[in-house]
Amino acid sequence: MNRKRSLLSILVLAAFAVVNTAWAVNEGPTTLIKNVSIFKGTSGELITGKDVVLVGNKIGKIIPAGGDGSGYAEVIDGKGGYLTPGLIDNHWHCVLALDYGVVFSSPAQYLDAVATWEAKELLMRGVTTVRDAGGNTVGLKLATDQGYVTGPRIYPSQAVLSQYSGHTDFRNKNFLPKEWGGPVDPVERMGLGLLVNGRDQMLQAVRNNLYQGATQIKLAVSGGVSSYSDPLYANEFLPEEIEAAVMAAEDYGTYVMTHVHNAVAIKRALKAGVKSIEHAMLADEEAIKMIAEKGAYASVQALVAKQLLSVYKESDPRLAKAQAAWSNVGNVMGWIKKYNVKMGWGTDLLEGLDTRAQQLDDLVLRKKWFSSAELMIQATGNNGEIVALTGQRNPYGKLGVIEEGAMADVLIYSKNPLEDVAVVADPENNLKLIIKDGKVYKNTL
Repeated sequence: MNRKRSLLSILVLAAFAVVNTAWAVNEGPTTLIKNVSIFKGTSGELITGKDVVLVGNKIGKIIPAGGDGSGYAEVIDGKGGYLTPGLIDNHWHCVLALDYGVVFSSPAQYLDAVATWEAKELLMRGVTTVRDAGGNTVGLKLATDQGYVTGPRIYPSQAVLSQYSGHTDFRNKNFLPKEWGGPVDPVERMGLGLLVNGRDQMLQAVRNNLYQGATQIKLAVSGGVSSYSDPLYANEFLPEEIEAAVMAAEDYGTYVMTHVHNAVAIKRALKAGVKSIEHAMLADEEAIKMIAEKGAYASVQALVAKQLLSVYKESDPRLAKAQAAWSNVGNVMGWIKKYNVKMGWGTDLLEGLDTRAQQLDDLVLRKKWFSSAELMIQATGNNGEIVALTGQRNPYGKLGVIEEGAMADVLIYSKNPLEDVAVVADPENNLKLIIKDGKVYKNTL
């Protein structure tokens, strides 16, 4: 009798396991998307003769076309359009929507409210994910994940870590440093940046950002264009400081991205184990080659440099830095192609909602250096790899691709963006379907 009971128990548990597994695979409503050409995000070749099945918030299968659509909760006819993964902007600042003067003098709640408004604008452009490159955005991420805010999912960096006289040092020079009795600067109070000096402070700062919910760590290791106190040739943070940040991030399963322009600082960051090189506009050929050799990623922000040439006045000391950055962008892009560096798409647009509304024009500008198919891969598959560097700290599933098990972020364009990426820059007319996380946000098919 006991043996019979044991056998019965095993059979019941086995049956439960099968049912439970089947439920997990088929969790959520199913949607069939048919009559489309598919860009997978990793190749410039379009897939035809296939349909895409969404299961809940994941891509279930890619199946042969021609089914009658029965058995699905919803059937979407793509009407001969072009299905792509959702776009990913790997260098965005959610709470820096307004010009710096307003940002640094406004209540944080106001900046959060503007960011909430702008988030929907991004999603309606087809940007379903952003890697936030600095700012107190964990709260916005949580509100978006929980459905209170309509916008792209967010990979937050939290405060940009910088040294004294570095990229995020906007202190009033009439005051002593905080360690010597001076006040805490508004940039630090608002969580936009944090000034750290020495290995011990670096470890504290990285761990604090991780505690707050950062998915990756952002350091400024050279001078910057939009800041006042640091020339572009300046190298910021000693090797041991950068190495400490990389080690502390790796202990939490994630990585370091760096704001960096000049060649010396790029090489220093790469030697320390940095995985993502941002800007690189004053790089030399050797530094770009080293990015490839280290298996790191590059993210060069072209449009923002061009924009700032007209934003900054002649009397602004930052204008010369913008001119220097813009003048070398073509060389950098050429070396990136020469050495087959893995390139992502990030915009870093600043100084007002009007300039940030040109987000997708950045892709069009890059046609000077890359084909439309290459640009679409940068904005989808390559960026999916970049955000996946968060490893075990990744709060989401696989992104940037149309393949089984990836997150159901799907766009349909009426024209082929692989032939001309300018199609993407006119979402109002060309973008017919937006699905993020399995939910339809726009359907004008």
